[in-house]
Amino acid sequence: MTGDLPAIDGGEPALSEPIGYGGQSIGEEEKVAICEALESDYVTRGPRVDEFEDRLAEFVGVDHAIATTSGTTALQLAGDAIDLGPGDEIITTPLTFVATAYPACHTGATPVLADIDTETRTIDPDAVRDAITEDTRALVPMHYGGHPCDVDELLSIADTHDLTVIWDACHAFGTTLEGNQVGSEPDMATFSFHPVKNITTGEGGAVVTDDDELADRLRALRSFDMNYEPEGHEEEPWYQVTEGVGYNYNITDIQAALGLEQIDKVESFKRRRQEIMAQYDQAFEEVPGLRTPVVKDGVDPMFHLYAVEIVEDEFGCSRTKFVNAMHAENIYVQVHYVPLHYHPFFQEEYGYERGQFPETEAVYDRIVSLPLYPAMSDDEVDSIIHAIHRLHNTRR
Repeated sequence: MTGDLPAIDGGEPALSEPIGYGGQSIGEEEKVAICEALESDYVTRGPRVDEFEDRLAEFVGVDHAIATTSGTTALQLAGDAIDLGPGDEIITTPLTFVATAYPACHTGATPVLADIDTETRTIDPDAVRDAITEDTRALVPMHYGGHPCDVDELLSIADTHDLTVIWDACHAFGTTLEGNQVGSEPDMATFSFHPVKNITTGEGGAVVTDDDELADRLRALRSFDMNYEPEGHEEEPWYQVTEGVGYNYNITDIQAALGLEQIDKVESFKRRRQEIMAQYDQAFEEVPGLRTPVVKDGVDPMFHLYAVEIVEDEFGCSRTKFVNAMHAENIYVQVHYVPLHYHPFFQEEYGYERGQFPETEAVYDRIVSLPLYPAMSDDEVDSIIHAIHRLHNTRR
């Protein structure tokens, strides 16, 4: 452990080497699986992708999983699959990464933002109700940090207004709600397998669904909207035709090989994340002005983010000063996220302005993501805790 003077004030950094807010956990099993894939007949989409999709569907508890190149492209495909277009609206949260709005942005539809519940940082069902118009086609709720939205309320709203739900579950792979895997709810859910997420395929993502027609449409769009067996194909086996404008969002067998090993480890990854969260929760329980994430009844979380809130008057410094102080300690905390309505694109394209979503803005002004990933050591966790305590002690 270092002394009592924060690094930003001239003390020794808490960590000798930088640590980020997230990172992959890759073992020998993954390396062997990747080498086997490289030595096989398939390096692009092949039998390992099929196996990976089957395992994903089985894990989540749905009939179909369609693997794609990222969580971002999974969200885009979901919007395309329900034929969103100009004149349509989706409702989503301002407190998210920009890709959550892409089912609208890539189709010409309009993303309508609805404020959040500050406790879970997920979209507020009452705000959703207020935002619905005759043009609303879909809801795109995002499970912030890995904690589920109010699923029952949102499904009730969708049923009442005949809306499709595209769950942005990119943070929540492995989280369960009332014993069910997040992502198993109607109509579609998207996952991300970026290296900082709960499992990784390097880059990668997936859409999962129980809807056979949606699954067929998603698979077609993922691969050029190509009909590989049209009429005449039996006699002329080269004859394949495109039926629309699709994409090449196919993942590789190399990525799938990595993902298959990661699925085998998901429960151990979850346990380790929960151990680190428990250490944080206990350490910060009595620190004034440092609010830790909530976990609602019925939720067994696999958090992607451990996002705290820094209340300046109580903790002793602003969120900005906290972030800079942690960076000086070689602890590279991050802020998730700059709200959508702060981005020039959403302001210029859709007319959003600062001040429109007060709950989101209040959380954004305070929020910071601390390091959380399975490869972290207990010593690193202890050093982070110590750095935060000593910053508070010198600023209160």
